[in-house]
Amino acid sequence: MKDYHGRASNILNAHRREDIGREFYWAATIVSMMFTIFVAGGATCARRRDLAEFAPPVVFKSSPTLEEITAQLNKSQAIQRLESPVITISSPELIAKLQGNLVWQSPSNFRLQAYPGTRLMGTVLDAGSNSDVFWLQTQMPPPPTIYYARHDEFESQVGPRLHLPVSPLWLKEAFGVIALDPAMRHDGPVMRADGNVQVQSWIPTQRGPYRRVLVIEPQRCVVIQTVLYDAQEKLVAHAFQSDHKYHASVGMSLPRKVQIEMQPDKGPVIAFTVDVEATINQTVGNDEQRFTMPDTSGLSIVNLVQASTMTAALPAIPPAYSREPSGSYPSASERRTIYR
Repeated sequence: MKDYHGRASNILNAHRREDIGREFYWAATIVSMMFTIFVAGGATCARRRDLAEFAPPVVFKSSPTLEEITAQLNKSQAIQRLESPVITISSPELIAKLQGNLVWQSPSNFRLQAYPGTRLMGTVLDAGSNSDVFWLQTQMPPPPTIYYARHDEFESQVGPRLHLPVSPLWLKEAFGVIALDPAMRHDGPVMRADGNVQVQSWIPTQRGPYRRVLVIEPQRCVVIQTVLYDAQEKLVAHAFQSDHKYHASVGMSLPRKVQIEMQPDKGPVIAFTVDVEATINQTVGNDEQRFTMPDTSGLSIVNLVQASTMTAALPAIPPAYSREPSGSYPSASERRTIYR
């Protein structure tokens, strides 16, 4: 009888192992299928980004005139809203990439937020602007700090600019929303040794005329570098734009990868790279309170204009005069991130 029960038990265990094996097989098969679909879907999305309809078209078959470049770039005036619900921020000095989102709405609304992987881990970077003020909130290095200024006070300040040399609104130019105001002085286009052309503009400000240099690929008329110098010819901000996508709704191409560096009057270079997939003149998500300055509870608060006034009496650091844009990007030792 014991032998009978033993054999029965062995047979039952064998069937159980067989059933478990079948369940594992089908589970593994389903996971494999889901993985295959995910990879194939991702590959399809990647391919969709590079479809011919999104490739920047040839706009000029010969070297364009300043008037032709102006007409093409000024199509950006049709852009009233630029939004990307998903962006990636990277830097050689970051351990991991940050995820986030951004939106710009004409004329002065802007918001860029970034977090490490998921929103549940909290926002580590928050840059924004509305019609009255702009701000930059960072979590690191400690303590968590928010830098802010009123637009009118920032534009008229006479002392050195600390922490931020420009307001976050300059980033709209880095992301390709650039216009050539006919009322301003413009020089060019000048052919460069690399085959691209260069257009310079003098922008009047209360701190004196700033000089902006645009490096443009002439055939497709896409901006591949945007450089800004202050009235003393010190480098203020520099953007390297690449991987352009054509937006038929406005008839122009905008970059999907932007390498950004900003040089305050005092302090190290702020540098990071943003990958963006922008939509134009569309509303994604809820705008309620989107352009409102964050709650400052628990934060160290720095008024950029007052901070500048308090340090204006200190000996000035000689300005770092920059060469004209050459296409090179600063080394990691010359940069830091605003959230390091």
